[in-house]
Amino acid sequence: MTKNNINSIPKLQNTIFIGAWSGWSDATKVATRTIREIISQSSAKKFFSIPPEEFYDFSQNRPSVKNNDDGKREIKWPSNNFYYIKTKKGSRDIILFLGVEPNYKWQTYTNLIYDIAKSLNTEIFVTLGALLDSVPHTRKPKISCTTTSEDIFNIYTKSYKSKLKDDEKNKYFNQVIYSPPSYEGPCGLTSVLGQKFDENDIDTISIWGHAPHYLQIPHNPTLTFTVLKELSKFLDLNIDLEQLEVEADEFRSNLEKALEDQKDIQIYIKKLEERFDSEEHTNWLNRTNSEPAQIVKDLEDFLKKERES
Repeated sequence: MTKNNINSIPKLQNTIFIGAWSGWSDATKVATRTIREIISQSSAKKFFSIPPEEFYDFSQNRPSVKNNDDGKREIKWPSNNFYYIKTKKGSRDIILFLGVEPNYKWQTYTNLIYDIAKSLNTEIFVTLGALLDSVPHTRKPKISCTTTSEDIFNIYTKSYKSKLKDDEKNKYFNQVIYSPPSYEGPCGLTSVLGQKFDENDIDTISIWGHAPHYLQIPHNPTLTFTVLKELSKFLDLNIDLEQLEVEADEFRSNLEKALEDQKDIQIYIKKLEERFDSEEHTNWLNRTNSEPAQIVKDLEDFLKKERES
């Protein structure tokens, strides 16, 4: 596909760009599965692909080969595909991006994505990701959300605090709030892209899921369900979460059976639960009694402790 394909698509307005990349930022394939779920349930149409040749070390990101029904062999290279969804009048149009974190030329790659997004009137840039973390699978899945948009920050922080004042502590345990990004340390492509859009005055949002590090699994449907449900706040689409929720319930049930006789793991999970519940209680007290600036400071202190430990 050439850039001429970009000029052939309908004019997009008030666009929200949502991207996910396999690799370092896609633990248990949560981020890329979220994008695939939207594509499969919508009228998303592919309109451009980034040629992979200059961005990948194919000894690290290897192509794959398969046999087609006609008996011919097909090589599949690392792909980076853009899709668009033209929504009803008055709603935000959507660009979806599904790619692979490159090995080379991150700045060139970033500029290419930015130029296409800018040409299609992107106003909000969303990155999805997932990381392995010391969280128990027996608690509500944890997600972290950051934004450079003051409007989004105010809406989701203030609404969170107002709900908590209604004495609904248990209901809103783990409720997501949006904070300005404060992480410092080694970063992935999503951070580089976020910086590029931010410095060009395009609001950015990052939604990351936290996957239990002790589960060696190819996919975590419970976390994917949670990320997709959170992302749906920003989309005027009818996303059916029922099938994914069924998959998540089956996953939890099978996991409990698999761990029944694993006494050492059960003891470890119990310790994680105690730590998780303690941190959530502290966070809840901070969110009910602190101003947004204090919430951000608490988050920075927590991340600093995590890096030092």
